[in-house]
Amino acid sequence: MIIGRFLDLAAARYPDKSAIVSGDRKFTYTQLREWVQRLMTGFSKLGVRKGDRICTLMENCSEQIEIYLAAARLGAVFTPLNFRLKETELLHIIQDARPSVLVTDENFEETAWHIAPNLAKRRGLFSTSASPRDGFHAYESLVGDSVPFSGSPDLTAEDPCQILYTSGTTGQPKGVVLTHENVVWNTINMLQARGDRPEDVALIVGPLFHAAALNSHYTSRLALGATSIIMSKFDPVELMEVIQNERVTVVSGTPTMFIMLMESCAAGQYDTSSVTTLTSGADKLADSTKKAILEYFPGAGGIYDVYGCTECSPCVTTLDKRDSLRKTGSVGRPLPFVEVKLLDDEGQPVPAGEPGEIVVRGPVVMKGYYGRPEETAKVLKHGWLYTGDVAWADEEGFLYVVDRKKDIIVSGGENIFAREVEEHLLTHPSVLKAAVFGLPDPKWGEKVAAAVVLKQGQSPDKKDLLKHLRGRISNYKMPKEVFFLDQLPEGSTGKVQKQVLRETYTAEA
Repeated sequence: MIIGRFLDLAAARYPDKSAIVSGDRKFTYTQLREWVQRLMTGFSKLGVRKGDRICTLMENCSEQIEIYLAAARLGAVFTPLNFRLKETELLHIIQDARPSVLVTDENFEETAWHIAPNLAKRRGLFSTSASPRDGFHAYESLVGDSVPFSGSPDLTAEDPCQILYTSGTTGQPKGVVLTHENVVWNTINMLQARGDRPEDVALIVGPLFHAAALNSHYTSRLALGATSIIMSKFDPVELMEVIQNERVTVVSGTPTMFIMLMESCAAGQYDTSSVTTLTSGADKLADSTKKAILEYFPGAGGIYDVYGCTECSPCVTTLDKRDSLRKTGSVGRPLPFVEVKLLDDEGQPVPAGEPGEIVVRGPVVMKGYYGRPEETAKVLKHGWLYTGDVAWADEEGFLYVVDRKKDIIVSGGENIFAREVEEHLLTHPSVLKAAVFGLPDPKWGEKVAAAVVLKQGQSPDKKDLLKHLRGRISNYKMPKEVFFLDQLPEGSTGKVQKQVLRETYTAEA
């Protein structure tokens, strides 16, 4: 199965159903398929061939979905760029990917122009703006009077369909090569885990340059022939209005998004009775936040908590919504067609209750890092992906992620898992967010530090927080430094960038 077949099947089953709603741009499945076929002709006229990369630099919009599907059906490789990156970072990615086509919107035309000299084909620079600046072709001209593509590209499930660049939190961004097979199996896993339905109306608010929004939230709805509502960016009030007005059934987000929603809107302020499915990912979701958000969406009956990584297309485990409050801190059990082991530093399985590195095997695991065979070999060993994440499993097989291997704090020879300290800090009634990390210490090697964001109107000091932690964690795990911030540094997916905190406070020290 290749991704393009999902569109064919949906158009055959539900020709007149709404496929995409994105601002003023709306398509039924029949209309979407025809538009994508014409876009394929436009790309083909440009000389785009199997294996060529097609990049986008834009906020969420229907055009991004159209380009994704046209590229996948043509055999090209969809490579969406993170618009939150700096120009120098984007330049690195463009030089690495060497795309044939770059499509941007009016917000990022200037940035696109600066990185465009590195395109493999200079004539492949397009903008969705109604009046593109000099040097850009109009996106609509790619379709224009083109007839629907009539060719039949020679594609297999093993061919690449996406290159998604990692956030770069552990160095320069790397291009994760995902095949049609990877994405299809991720889709099958998530449909089974969440019980998705063709009649769903899913709100896609996470950035489409990220594997979660693109694969787990959009592609799975495409496979079912469900309706996807694309939000250009997250706005709490607009999100709640869309849910109420469009009778949305599925809402997916990050802990940060849910916290911001609760800060801006009151429970019961909007009609959310249509919502039956909530999912969260990218970072830990505190139990207090889970309980609070369920007051906003009482019909959901719980929250699906997902763990994964881009290299796994991205999903590895899911905590069923029925267990969302029973299994505190868990990310659930492995998905149906994924094998997971927890290994110690010698590569041996650890017993229940003991932490080990998460290693994954299955059809969702990436083909490799684009153009980086040595870095691929470091993480793909004997068919297993070594994620660098550490977790322990309980007797029922539920996983509890405790940290990344590189984020374990070693103080006085003792391993301290930052996530454990964070979870206890989040139980303090005044704490909104917390990030724990290690700082150099001349005596102990490292000391525990915590960056904390307080809830509005709250003002506890370091002494109050440490008093709250006493009796909950061992003394050697107690933070020696506490920094109060207005906000934590976060990446594009909502993950806290601890390396920024480490660098900032190490420099200050």
